[in-house]
Amino acid sequence: MSETNREIFEQFAKQIVPELQAVSKGFAPSISYEVTDNSLIITASPYIRVLIDGRAPTRSGAKRGNPTLQEVILAWINRHSITPRANKDGKVPTQEQLSWMISKSIHKYGTKLYQQGGGNNIFDTIITVDRIEYLVNLMANKFYTEIQAINIYD
Repeated sequence: MSETNREIFEQFAKQIVPELQAVSKGFAPSISYEVTDNSLIITASPYIRVLIDGRAPTRSGAKRGNPTLQEVILAWINRHSITPRANKDGKVPTQEQLSWMISKSIHKYGTKLYQQGGGNNIFDTIITVDRIEYLVNLMANKFYTEIQAINIYD
């Protein structure tokens, strides 16, 4: 007995989604998939695009995030055990002060990736033409087999 559409989509998703999550850093928990008899839908946070194009400067009048950018950066600094370096006057900022400086710069100028024009599609090596063609061929072969199995003389 041949596999169902749902089984083919499920196998494809179980291979692709963990790879997408592995390169997505903090966005990994937002990546999920839904399979029906006729479709596979992979979803993620709408903000995942910052991994490709960077974060633009903050728009005037933008709402305050929850958590704020400064809080996210402070958590990142703590998670990576980053120790601030002394400034030109020899003063060493605290981790919280460093997070404020970094977030202020990002709010004003955007991230380095954004400033460089973005275009760093980390998903290109995962969602490839070959993989999509493989999925399409699996589905086409399944339908071809089903059509051939139809007995027109019944």
